[in-house]
Amino acid sequence: MKNPDASRPWNLQQWRILGNWEPKMFLYRRGDGAFCDLERLWRQIHSDQDIRRMKTLGMNLSGIHFHKGYGLEHEAASIREATEWAERLHKHGIKVGAYIGCTFFSETFKHPDRLRMLMKHDVSGWASQYFREFWCCNSPYAIDYFKEVVRVAIEEVQADILHFDQPFSFYHDQLCHCEYCLAAFHRFIARDIPEILMAAGYQRPEELLPPPCGRRDYLTGVSELEDPGDIAWTLFHAKAGYRALEMFVDYARTLRPDIGVLYNGANLCGITSFSHPDMEIEKIHLIDMAAVEDENENPVYVTDDGMPVSRFRAYKAGSRAQTRMCYYTVTENAHNRLKLAEAAAFNYRSLGFVELAMQQNHRLHNEADIQFLQYLVQNEDLFLDRQPWHSVAVLRHHESQLLNPFPCALSPYVVEQMLFEHHVCFTLIGGDELECRRLSREFDLLVLPDSKCLSDGQIDQLEEFVSDGGNLLAVGNTATATPLNQYRGVWGLSKIFGRDDCPVQRKIAYDEIAESKTQVTQKDKPAEGSMEASFGKGRAIYLPGLDFTLPDKTKLGLFGGYDWYYHPYWKPPANSEEFMTTVTGLLEAAWRVRGDLPRHVGVESYTIEDGYRFYLVNYLASTEVTGKHIRLNIEGLRPNNVEIVWQSPERNCPLEAASDNNGGLTIALPTFSVLGTLSVYQR
Repeated sequence: MKNPDASRPWNLQQWRILGNWEPKMFLYRRGDGAFCDLERLWRQIHSDQDIRRMKTLGMNLSGIHFHKGYGLEHEAASIREATEWAERLHKHGIKVGAYIGCTFFSETFKHPDRLRMLMKHDVSGWASQYFREFWCCNSPYAIDYFKEVVRVAIEEVQADILHFDQPFSFYHDQLCHCEYCLAAFHRFIARDIPEILMAAGYQRPEELLPPPCGRRDYLTGVSELEDPGDIAWTLFHAKAGYRALEMFVDYARTLRPDIGVLYNGANLCGITSFSHPDMEIEKIHLIDMAAVEDENENPVYVTDDGMPVSRFRAYKAGSRAQTRMCYYTVTENAHNRLKLAEAAAFNYRSLGFVELAMQQNHRLHNEADIQFLQYLVQNEDLFLDRQPWHSVAVLRHHESQLLNPFPCALSPYVVEQMLFEHHVCFTLIGGDELECRRLSREFDLLVLPDSKCLSDGQIDQLEEFVSDGGNLLAVGNTATATPLNQYRGVWGLSKIFGRDDCPVQRKIAYDEIAESKTQVTQKDKPAEGSMEASFGKGRAIYLPGLDFTLPDKTKLGLFGGYDWYYHPYWKPPANSEEFMTTVTGLLEAAWRVRGDLPRHVGVESYTIEDGYRFYLVNYLASTEVTGKHIRLNIEGLRPNNVEIVWQSPERNCPLEAASDNNGGLTIALPTFSVLGTLSVYQR
């Protein structure tokens, strides 16, 4: 569905975004006017002077207010103001993103079909903002209303991008049980997962009931789903919102084929679980950009014990899916420069939301921040025309994470963190890619961290991958269940490892369940030891599990899910050394990048037209990186046939490389503070 970049030429440059999208009526209603001169700020952000400031900063896209949820009729004057603003932005060569809010405001939204559009539940809608109500993504009346909103944005405001804000993902007790939801649920069962009826002993989809709505204790503490109704509802609920998003995107592109789509709330940094089944890797193909606004309580930095906290996961997922990722910036100084550096290094052609200027303190004032941004803008070519280049892939398997958040949702994040801190460049792949692509042509090593619910087709692809010469590292309960979380009588990796059972599997089928659905599932004790096997031309190793400790129960949110801003996966597992030794052993001579870099320096690798490019990000931005080396192991590279160039805000210079005893190139790196770029050109 997503159009290729070639059909939208302006997409071939960086998106450098400034966002000011809240209408004035909402800022007053929220209370902003009590602590700032809102009228003065409003005049300022709508002025030609501010547009010129955007141009000076290098901005080429501005998010503006359009439809917050008061209703098209009630927001008519605000929309006229936005239309005039958009016209002036276009005259200055700045693209426009029209904001479409995720709720209706009960005080003003008087549409005749309003009650048919709203979600039916007994949970407050938006924290303390009691005057906002969620719309139901399965209601045909809501779909029709938002299609009209989309039409106005494209045809009247002349928006270049539709900026959808968080309406497509909800907690279990917030997904409504109206007639449209239940009908869509039963259609989903009949169309997508009819086998669950037989497993549950039912004849018709209508006999399978979803979990109750509005009971906030229903799934508290559950680590995996076993009840067929809960499983079916979770899988349906993870897809329902994105079906609505797909309808809007398809409709929008009938009106304007080159329209861009930005979705705010992807939360790709946070844990996906049945409590909040946010956007998985496969779904971000729907959109052109996802905004990473989460983790305000867990910002990008280095912890007191030296662990880098990063948003590289979201950026890697976006890069793999050809989808840009952006972020909110509300800070300044070195921390803000770090966020800019991280986005430039790991992102797909975007520098993110450089400002969120509804209030004066959210604007870029620091001269060092502005100079760093200008460096990135002036050296745009450094971050374009590149393709991710990795020898290692980590599977982020949606069904496994969704139905078994502990450990299946935690394990990938722990694995990714270990690889990141040990400078092993890797990519993230989803289940769809595993089933549809010949991964042996792209990667030397595939890591499956507790990828429990693999399909038969995905298992076939794993066998082909190893048989073709790929290396496989399977962890924990990988391939022990079907995509419906039902136990496999024979282990899915039995052909590769030559045994029918997995050491950590739990032999529970639907008809054996006797416990209450609210009972906490006991953690399985993994067997000691690992297994290694040769299969075709490749090798496979099995590790019983990652020995990480779950956080304090006080950090647990509702429904067994950790608060979305709390990340236990920054801590390495107790057996991290064993895991990393296994990784390096499987890679053997296939490694590409190594170095004596500290753990707080992130490394990303790409191919460019005539060589390779490496980005180094220093997460300890207050301390310079000095006296370090990087080693490259790339076939055909020798000191006499390469040109090596270093570029950073501090200095640009050519570098020399020396051959080491193992056939690689060793390069001494200049001192740098936040971001360095190493380009290796083949002559």
